[in-house]
Amino acid sequence: MEIKSIDINYESKKESIIALGNFDGVHLAHRELLEEVVKTSKETGIKSSILIFENHTKNTIDHKDQRIITSNRKKYQILQDIGIDIVYEIQFTENVMKIDPVDFVLNFLFSNLKIKGIIVGYDYRFGYKASGDTELLKKICSEQDIILKVINPITLDGEIVSSTLIRKLIRDGDIKKANKLLGYEYTMDCEVIHGKKLGSKMGFPTANLNLLSNYVIPKFGVYNSKIKINGRIYKAATNIGKNPTVENSGMRIEASILDFDEKIYGEKLELILLDYIRPELVFDNIKDLFDQINKDINLVKHY
Repeated sequence: MEIKSIDINYESKKESIIALGNFDGVHLAHRELLEEVVKTSKETGIKSSILIFENHTKNTIDHKDQRIITSNRKKYQILQDIGIDIVYEIQFTENVMKIDPVDFVLNFLFSNLKIKGIIVGYDYRFGYKASGDTELLKKICSEQDIILKVINPITLDGEIVSSTLIRKLIRDGDIKKANKLLGYEYTMDCEVIHGKKLGSKMGFPTANLNLLSNYVIPKFGVYNSKIKINGRIYKAATNIGKNPTVENSGMRIEASILDFDEKIYGEKLELILLDYIRPELVFDNIKDLFDQINKDINLVKHY
């Protein structure tokens, strides 16, 4: 898979069938769309591609740091597994935001990127103030003899699969349902940092984790989880919250990794959330806290 960092003036030498959208999470509905891109690519003998914004569009539109579901590392891993040939990366800037929708299609997609087919979701919007929609795309593509396929809503358990819904489920602690809609387990890239080492003193060493991207933060509490480090996967009981018994400030992630006692400060790893076990609690003393941690670890061990 080729990854090309481009700007609005980039000119491709390769024709392709392209997927357009935000693709935060690369969930089940996105997968349906992307698999259609690969299928159309094989039918036409033209490479498959996807246009990805390096930054979330809301960062520029709303001037706020939008929390993400999937890091670019994880996203590209999924795209490669699906079979996408080319990833076009572009910064969503003020200039890009203000492009007229017709210019975006005719000049950028057709002229510059040599696009011969477009696959989008039913609710896809584009161009200045999101004034372009699938009806405009149908008109332009028909006039230019370009393939266009619009993917209908994908539902699961009576609900339309969307990044908005998945974000809400994560914030509500419904990780099992979020994972079902994603089609894989919610994963956050982390770095191991130094903590107070209180767990080690009490016989429960924990890995204190710092998030490497601005992820959607799950509901505070303890999670049945997995830790992937150096290619190996370990079970873990992970607390996400303020540690109210000891500090009650800021947001901390502490993972008690089962059957693991290596020193991994500074290491990068993946925190994979499976299920919400319990809310974060305030204990009268440290002993009660660690008695509960022991129960959490035993629960994860036999999950």
